[in-house]
Amino acid sequence: MEQNSLTDRVAKLPKRPGVYLMKDASGEVIYVGKAKQLRNRVRSYFSGGDGRFTIPYIIKRVQDIEVIVTANENEAFVLERDLITKYKPRYNIRLKDDKSYLHVRVDRRAAWPRLELVRRPGNDGADYYGPFTFSYELKTVLDLIKKVVPLRTCRDATFYNRQRPCLEYQIKRCSGPCCLEVDRGQYDRWLDQAIDILNGKTELVRSELASLMESAADELRFEDAGVYRDRLAIVEKFSDRQSFVSVGGESRDVFSLYREETLAVLSLLRMRNGRISESFNYCLEQVEVPDEEVLSSALDQFYKRGRDIPEEILLPVPIESEELLTERLSEERGRRVTLHVPQKGSKFRLLGLAQLNAREHFIAQFNKESRYQQVAEAIAKICRLSQMPRRIECLDISNLQASNIVGAIVSFYDGEPDKSRYRQYKLSFQDKPDDFAAVEEVVRRKLSRLKGENTNELLPDLLIIDGGAAQLERATTVAAELGVEVEIVGLAKIRDASGAKRGVGSRSIASDLKGERIFLPGVKAPIALEASAESTRFLQRVRDEAHRYVIEFHRKVRSKRSHRSQLDDIPGIGPERRQRLLKHFKSLKQIRTASAAEIAKAGRMPKSLAEKVLKTLR
Repeated sequence: MEQNSLTDRVAKLPKRPGVYLMKDASGEVIYVGKAKQLRNRVRSYFSGGDGRFTIPYIIKRVQDIEVIVTANENEAFVLERDLITKYKPRYNIRLKDDKSYLHVRVDRRAAWPRLELVRRPGNDGADYYGPFTFSYELKTVLDLIKKVVPLRTCRDATFYNRQRPCLEYQIKRCSGPCCLEVDRGQYDRWLDQAIDILNGKTELVRSELASLMESAADELRFEDAGVYRDRLAIVEKFSDRQSFVSVGGESRDVFSLYREETLAVLSLLRMRNGRISESFNYCLEQVEVPDEEVLSSALDQFYKRGRDIPEEILLPVPIESEELLTERLSEERGRRVTLHVPQKGSKFRLLGLAQLNAREHFIAQFNKESRYQQVAEAIAKICRLSQMPRRIECLDISNLQASNIVGAIVSFYDGEPDKSRYRQYKLSFQDKPDDFAAVEEVVRRKLSRLKGENTNELLPDLLIIDGGAAQLERATTVAAELGVEVEIVGLAKIRDASGAKRGVGSRSIASDLKGERIFLPGVKAPIALEASAESTRFLQRVRDEAHRYVIEFHRKVRSKRSHRSQLDDIPGIGPERRQRLLKHFKSLKQIRTASAAEIAKAGRMPKSLAEKVLKTLR
């Protein structure tokens, strides 16, 4: 990959925590690093580095960069270590240290289980929790657990040789099962509470610390209150520790799909022995089938290449061929394989991490500007425009229930909504539904402003009228009268035998775009649009946004009208006088039966204005 191309790719990396892998021309990983913000960190290598003498050697050899997004910096810390161990990159420092991160061991088969700190999890039937990257935080949390959960802490040799309870029991940090009778059911509940805290559910500890802090402050023991405050802060930070790591020895693959229209990215995270071992991202173009079919095909193809099959595969949505695929994968693996769609818990969070990676990879790979350029070229060709349209606007009319006829125009620039250019129009011929006249008035007011001085209106490259040949003719006639050169087309759906528009409200991709037609000035026959074309989808998106915007405006106008009264239409009756009259007389009916003098007094107005009120209301 050329250096300029690599620099461009770096500029599209996500501004999120994660791990980056630098590869040479042969695809070998030569450096692995972690970052709090991937884009800024990787970009620093191409702008002078951070002073390390190895940077020029790395940049000279790097041909590709792969990133794995993580939920936080702690996760990146653990993942970086695992990837360094796996790939052994030549430019990473590998310390010859046999220590591992701390784990918490709980052997539920013991008579009275306890929390033990170990460096390496074993295959001994016990439960292990971790790894924990910062031993100080873990030990602090275990100390806090002792203050609220009275589990035993002594070793077996000490436990079975006690003759009386120790000091831990006296200060209420242990229930004393070594010498006293303790309810085993209650002890198991305490054990579950401790494990919940280790898993990040720290509500109990937080509540206890908050109570101790407040009590110390009330008793003016501010030094103790400060200690509890610091411990509370550690617990809150601890609760945000890495959530993707499990040391139960599970192996699973996590598939996720992110797509926009016909473009998609399939992302895969592979978990081995409870840790993320590698990731894959596949870019897909011209995807016309539903997500379920994409995932089913991906599973079938991915595991056909002789890759090892894990005991569990996580998916974002169910697939129709689940039973058949499960049977085949289980047969190839030699043991049961489970396809699972998690809805909550750690597996759901892991699925979310895969989805995040898919989305970020999509953003990096599919450049919006180049995508829109292809769409604009297709629109220019279909609509026979003189140039590729950068600013496209769409006009729509709403006259629901034959009242409050309004119009609106939405504006898109380079494929994205430009809401600063959205416009709303209240039309003059109220309660007389006439879509053709409404289109004419909105276009006239829009184009007239373009000819005026001191206006910030912009001439669109393409103006779309939501309608057929008749609406288009009215719009082009107005443009010709005003001498404004603007390219205008009509966009409409084919109506079925019942007169309803086809393709509206359908969830299927194919039927949702059925019957889209473009009307061109001076051309009798409309042009049928290709349903699967990205240009068609974009035009529909623009038209749907115009429809949403004008309906929203219509509802707002109707709502205001429902709160108006005949008093609002009388010159000289402002909000204050209106409020006084309604407060005094309670209703318009009572005002009609009152005298001009009573109205003048209640509304604090001239008698001549009161007489005008009576004349209007009667």
